[in-house]
Amino acid sequence: MTRPIARPGGSTPSPETPSPGGASRPVLTPKGTVPSEGQSPYLTAERLYGIARRMSERDRELLRFVHDSRFSSGQQLTRAFWLTRDPMSSDARAARRALKRLSDWRVLDTLPRRVGGMRGSEAMVYRVGRAGVRLLAAGGVRGPRVEIPGTLHLAHTLATTELALRLREADQAGQLELIEVQQEPACWRTFPGVGGVQRVVKPDLFARIGARALEDRWMIEVDLASESGRTIAGKLDRYLEHYRSGREQHEHGTYPRVLWSVPDARRAEQLTRTLAGTPSGTQHLFTVCQQEDAVSLIAAEASS
Repeated sequence: MTRPIARPGGSTPSPETPSPGGASRPVLTPKGTVPSEGQSPYLTAERLYGIARRMSERDRELLRFVHDSRFSSGQQLTRAFWLTRDPMSSDARAARRALKRLSDWRVLDTLPRRVGGMRGSEAMVYRVGRAGVRLLAAGGVRGPRVEIPGTLHLAHTLATTELALRLREADQAGQLELIEVQQEPACWRTFPGVGGVQRVVKPDLFARIGARALEDRWMIEVDLASESGRTIAGKLDRYLEHYRSGREQHEHGTYPRVLWSVPDARRAEQLTRTLAGTPSGTQHLFTVCQQEDAVSLIAAEASS
């Protein structure tokens, strides 16, 4: 599970300022202006250029964060970029103003549904907007615009974003050393199956954690107790196929631990029984813990 630390290369490219004459099809707005509340604009190259010039470095980092996570709540973005959990603080107010500005500019879009148990802008869920897609493409980051998800898919994505954010917060607090964290699909792995057919293993998260002069590598499944035993068994079989292919070990010198992060003790017991049925010699690959214990478990493993 551990190997010498090799720091990751450059992060996702920063969106470059688009050339006014170099954009593709137009999205209309009044020329030379930036959208204000209540407008329903099209986005021209000139307008996109004006938005890009007015975006701060934090705006750009926030856009990349939402792109990587696919969906993020206002509360998660406030914690990630304004480092506060207090909705009444001046930092939280600054976060609300910035998120509204980015939404007005169509850099971000809000979903029609909100996160349960929260109020105000913290409960809003954000995805990359049309201007955000164009700005990312100008920096070499391309991909389809994420569509509005179903309720279960959204809950799962937000839970995955939450765990990735908690790992970053633990790094900031000195509880562990986070070298890299990837969300799906960036963390998926292809490998040769039987007959050379390409197979894919699809963890929800991949994390590299500093462990003194080494690093721990984790593939993480964020489980909401919504999948059947048959689905879990299928995922286990895919991980075992990936392990036996040797692809990961050849490329990185070791195979990651696979952590199932589950919502409660009952689900943990169910998964533990299922994992106990894996073939001898592979059970050490898999670990189960409740969601609130995931970060502390990962930190404890790194320090042991």
